[in-house]
Amino acid sequence: MDIRKQNLANVSKRYLQLHPVNATSGGLYSPRSGLILVRFDISSSDAPLLLDGGSLRLSGTYTARQVQGGPGNNQIANNELNYVDGFCGVNMSIENVTIASKRLNQNLERINQYYRLCPSIVSGTRGFKEMESELSCQGLQHNTNALSRSGLCAYNVYNGVGQIPAGQGRRGQDFSMPLYAGMFNSGQDMDLSSAALGGLTIEVLLRASPNVIFGANASANQAYYEINNLMLTCPVYEVGGMPVQNSQFNFNSWSSMFQTINSSDSVLSLTPGLSRVTSCLVNSVTATDLGNQLFNSARLGSFGEVQQLRWSANGALNPLQYRLETVNQQNNNVSKVNINAPTSFQIHNLNSDIVRNYLEGIRTDRYNKIEGSNLAYNTWSGGAVNRFLNAGRTGDRPQSSDGLSILYDAYGSGQNFAQRVWSIQLRTSATNQLNTGAGAVPNNIDGTAATALAASVFFLSKNTIMFGGSGIDVER
Repeated sequence: MDIRKQNLANVSKRYLQLHPVNATSGGLYSPRSGLILVRFDISSSDAPLLLDGGSLRLSGTYTARQVQGGPGNNQIANNELNYVDGFCGVNMSIENVTIASKRLNQNLERINQYYRLCPSIVSGTRGFKEMESELSCQGLQHNTNALSRSGLCAYNVYNGVGQIPAGQGRRGQDFSMPLYAGMFNSGQDMDLSSAALGGLTIEVLLRASPNVIFGANASANQAYYEINNLMLTCPVYEVGGMPVQNSQFNFNSWSSMFQTINSSDSVLSLTPGLSRVTSCLVNSVTATDLGNQLFNSARLGSFGEVQQLRWSANGALNPLQYRLETVNQQNNNVSKVNINAPTSFQIHNLNSDIVRNYLEGIRTDRYNKIEGSNLAYNTWSGGAVNRFLNAGRTGDRPQSSDGLSILYDAYGSGQNFAQRVWSIQLRTSATNQLNTGAGAVPNNIDGTAATALAASVFFLSKNTIMFGGSGIDVER
């Protein structure tokens, strides 16, 4: 951004449209049973060439089909249970995103479990109107999984007899979506010139179909997805005149780790190896949902009735010098005036401190600056935060949008976990008394495979690349 401001008279904007360097012969990617790596190369230039990562778009055409049980030409039937996660949309097809500098010949950011990070960012920072307008056009995203069903069976061309999918060979919906990488959303242009990053390599690892399209009919009919016409659109600014370059480049990056929660009083403990951590995000899903086409592997599963939460560094409370206690701890099963009438009680938020910290950690700013969110209470929205452990796993019922997060430092240098142990202690109740409907819903996390939670832990950290005459130094 600074280079642009300093050279406004010499700046011109253009768009680079890049095809994968390892494109298939027909341009079709169909990961029916395995993973497919898609790679894009952005070349360097002699003069400053600035990439606007926030406006970068990955586009293509997304088509859903099935192996058997269809109307004869492997189309997805519009009255059957086939879904993708509403907060993810097409992003659910992405396993990993890797961004590397061609000059440094090293990765600058690698996001594992991208399909688990995306729904937290989207649900925590985007509002309802944005979901059904901007995001539904970008990545085919919706407020609920149920709305994604019609999108999977929709094709670009219809027959003349009504809303009937066209014949075999037609393609599905077009998409053009951003990538939610920390580096692309750091608010600073990336200098791709040979004196700076020297170009970028962007790799997108596509997930196997059984992990993407889910639901009862998706599993029974072996639904799968295809992506074709993949293209990366990169808005760049060319700076003419005298070569000008920054002495350093600051950017954010996401790092991910994996843990399991096996009891109602659990401790997650990790050593991130990062020295400038801005925030930490934790979300979970029932472990048995992973790899099972019946269930949504990108679901932001409920942790149950959280009674107590403690954030720690090396065993000491940090950054909060206290435990977060919720109304659930003291008021279990009291807030419902009439257990058979969901509208007879509206304790809208029993975990207000936890939800506030969650939104601040995702937004990386103070709570009063949060502009939009999909978190809701007792609605059909996918953002409900008072559901039971397995709520919405099948796609045809409201799901939760739970998560835990903490903002360590919005403006400074962040928390140093290079050699310190990061941990949280999470205590939940045995049953979820706040679920709508008749009676309590068992929510035990008892150490068995049926109840264990797969927890994805993401760290957003600050990084600096120093450019000098003697070489390049990377500070993480």
